[in-house]
Amino acid sequence: MPGTASAAPVSAPLQKSAALDDVTGAYYPVSPARLLDTRNGTGAPVGKIGAGKKVDLQVAGRGGVPASGVGAVVLNVTVTGPTAASFLTAYPTGESRPTASSVNFAKGWLGSNNVTVKLGSGGKVSVYNNSGSTDVIVDVVGFYAGDNSLTNRAGGQYEWYLPERMWDSREDPEGKPPAGQVLEYSLDFGDDYNPHVKSFVFNVTAVSPAKSGFLTAWSGKGTRPAASTVNYLAGKNVPNLTFVQTTPCTGTEQYNWCTAGAPKFSIYTSQSAHVLVDLVGVVDDGESPYGMRFSPLSPTRIVDSRSNLGISGAIPAGGTRKVTTPAALVTDDTEVLAMNVTAVTPTNNTYVTTWPADYDGVDRPTTSNLNPYAGQVVANGVLGVIGPNDAFNVYNFSGSTHLVADVVGTFYYPPASTAKSATSLKGGKAKPSAVPTASRR
Repeated sequence: MPGTASAAPVSAPLQKSAALDDVTGAYYPVSPARLLDTRNGTGAPVGKIGAGKKVDLQVAGRGGVPASGVGAVVLNVTVTGPTAASFLTAYPTGESRPTASSVNFAKGWLGSNNVTVKLGSGGKVSVYNNSGSTDVIVDVVGFYAGDNSLTNRAGGQYEWYLPERMWDSREDPEGKPPAGQVLEYSLDFGDDYNPHVKSFVFNVTAVSPAKSGFLTAWSGKGTRPAASTVNYLAGKNVPNLTFVQTTPCTGTEQYNWCTAGAPKFSIYTSQSAHVLVDLVGVVDDGESPYGMRFSPLSPTRIVDSRSNLGISGAIPAGGTRKVTTPAALVTDDTEVLAMNVTAVTPTNNTYVTTWPADYDGVDRPTTSNLNPYAGQVVANGVLGVIGPNDAFNVYNFSGSTHLVADVVGTFYYPPASTAKSATSLKGGKAKPSAVPTASRR
């Protein structure tokens, strides 16, 4: 395996894709860049964020994000060294703080969550801490166009896949990846589709780490970025949703482990830890008829089982609940909800899985969105596909757990798309453009 590697910057203007005459809602990846680190004064004065306090973080014009034309950003938000159990809420600066949470944590916790946030006044995002005090780290990995002004950049569209586990190092004959290892992966979609895949959307899980540390996922090109994807404590299984840029296989890689032209990426682990990678979607270059755009929302709570909002009561062991999206949040062209989903004080160690409801022949996937321990309050970003009746399922494996879900935006089929509408696609169970074959060096 090679040593340290890193991502190529993409902040330079690119040619606009011919497929996107209007880039509103299109996704743009950036090389992971640090916007906030309260430990050293990056983005805010040095010092933990106190109880009931917030930081108004300048995002537009930093880390590869343009100064204007941006509707929302995709952030990895990390908490380290909290003095009390609490939660963070990230929301548009200038708006009233919503009844929603972005990261939930216990005293002394180390962890992160993928958070999509609409930009507020001045291109800023507010980060609020409820209790105690904590250091906060924020890395940006991408953004969505808020209008059609980004005419000198190539934007992409999101295409969902039914969640599928692509790699699990626990099944690898080489054993548990050691500290400092870089794992290289590739997905081959075939010659027709490979050139159009610009980013992957994964749920990446660190399993049984030997010590506290982090994973970093990136294209594998250039120098490994000073950013983290999954932050973990020793012995804890920790997932996180992530958008990862790709770079094409050259076909000259040692041992010819990947197919020329197939998109590849890398994951670095700072400590010995198993790594699980579940595919949930791809971002293309605007060519796919199934490609969707993003519409940001101020965080809106649609599920809180503690108050019987969305579902009634805690989800029991082996139980499945169906959540119907409020009509005000969807249109006929809405297909996916961008959510922050939180498990609240499960009675046993468990896992939680979401998938679209009411599709004939679509069973619960053999993957997970959350891996909470007994008594934890833990959240993860979820891109939840909704079925023909605008609903999704939630499954709890063990014990019982309360659930909270906050919607931060929706993905929709653009009117100009050749993909008709979500209604017609849902009726026939929308299918991805290509089925990938996985490989790993």
